[in-house]
Amino acid sequence: MISDWKPIEPLSDEDRSFDLKDVESLGEAWAEVKTKLGETSKENLEKFSEKLARLWSIETGILERLYDIDRGTTAILVEQGLLASYIDRSGTDQDPESLIEILKDHRAAVKLIQDCVADSRSLTISFIHELHNILTQHQTSVSGVDQFGKRVSFPLLHGRFKNSPNNPTRHNGAVHEYCPPIHVASEMDRLMALYYQYDGENNPLLVSAWLHHRFEQIHPYQDGNGRVGRALSNLVLVKADLFPVVVRRDHRAEYIQALEEADNGNLHSLTRLFADIERKTILEAISVAPDSKPTLVVVPDIADAIGLKFQRKKEETDRTLRKVNEVADVLQVEVREYLLDMLNDVNKRIEQRGDLDIGVQVLLGGPGQLYNGQPTEHWYRRQVIETARQANQRVNFEQHHYFVRGRLSSEEIPWLTYVVSFHHVGEKLSGVMEVTAFAYISNPLSDEESPRSNPIQCMDRPFTITFKDNPNEIKQGLLEWVHESFALALKEWGEVVI
Repeated sequence: MISDWKPIEPLSDEDRSFDLKDVESLGEAWAEVKTKLGETSKENLEKFSEKLARLWSIETGILERLYDIDRGTTAILVEQGLLASYIDRSGTDQDPESLIEILKDHRAAVKLIQDCVADSRSLTISFIHELHNILTQHQTSVSGVDQFGKRVSFPLLHGRFKNSPNNPTRHNGAVHEYCPPIHVASEMDRLMALYYQYDGENNPLLVSAWLHHRFEQIHPYQDGNGRVGRALSNLVLVKADLFPVVVRRDHRAEYIQALEEADNGNLHSLTRLFADIERKTILEAISVAPDSKPTLVVVPDIADAIGLKFQRKKEETDRTLRKVNEVADVLQVEVREYLLDMLNDVNKRIEQRGDLDIGVQVLLGGPGQLYNGQPTEHWYRRQVIETARQANQRVNFEQHHYFVRGRLSSEEIPWLTYVVSFHHVGEKLSGVMEVTAFAYISNPLSDEESPRSNPIQCMDRPFTITFKDNPNEIKQGLLEWVHESFALALKEWGEVVI
């Protein structure tokens, strides 16, 4: 069975209707925070970007099974640099020296993308050839199957379109047909023409996913198409002042599934995958620590004048960034009402069918909120910090922390306690807050509410809000997120009490 090749398609109206407001607003907030970090954390932000480039250089080849590197070695190379001396032979299936040559080729491709954006260089066919040549510089051959079904190896054409079909056979025996060599040049010309129609649009993540998928549909080179396609998708993001998306080995199954869905006309999953990776990267960047050394040394009088100027600017910026608290204030109340309705509905259904007496409680916590006469803003800090640490993020508890706690309680069965936390992200005030959810299943607790057991993480995808958000526009998305996360908590509870 052969999956017939199809010419590439432009973005559809359905593609353009994807809701990416969560990442769009975060990207706008990042533009503001980036300027602020440039004053306090320039060196560390540059180190963050370099580590991200190294990570891409490593993971992009692992995705293609070009080589394998264990996670420990990957972490060392990302942190310390791409040097063969950091590689233990047991940590990879390649000769360390040869492997580093390939990784440095990948890193050079990242630099080419950055230079292209910095120099306002146009994206052309010749540029893509140059990118392919750099990415595959130390890859001399490519394996394939001849007309007799035998596995053969032949020289790789560097920076030149394929001259023979490169159609893979899937695990089920089906052949996936890419663009025939005779049509590659015309399809690539069409890809460039469509790209320039979309260049500069306000939805770079969608354009990035579209460009990547359509390039993979063509598969213009004998080998290296995945690496080139992911590099091209990142060119779109870097031009939009966003971070490169690093599709990691852990994303492989989701990534391949998303590409297959895009083959069938649905670009949503690939776009959402790119958006989720981008959101996580921005939140990690916001958490970059200040530089250990001041970047400016001047004589006292000038320093005082500059210091005063920066102080006024900082105060004005902070007032703007703290507007995220106003967004959180509104959304916290919306979550409380929504959660109360869900808990009452659960209570009603259980009492009707189970003849149980279930108590329902919803509590608001945060600045000015008291419980038994005591402040609540400090509650759940340990749980929030641990969740953020696992995601390489920093929680800023110098700024306000809000939460909504819902509880189903009974004398006959364990209690369910479900918490939605709103907390600031970043070493300093960033104007960005994350919403996370976790739950406890336990025997009746004291009024102190101080559980020590590990919480159940109800969502691995946090919801993000920024100072630029209109709460009325993102409210529905947040409530849907709360519904999904509460359903996970309820399922866990049900498995315990039944």
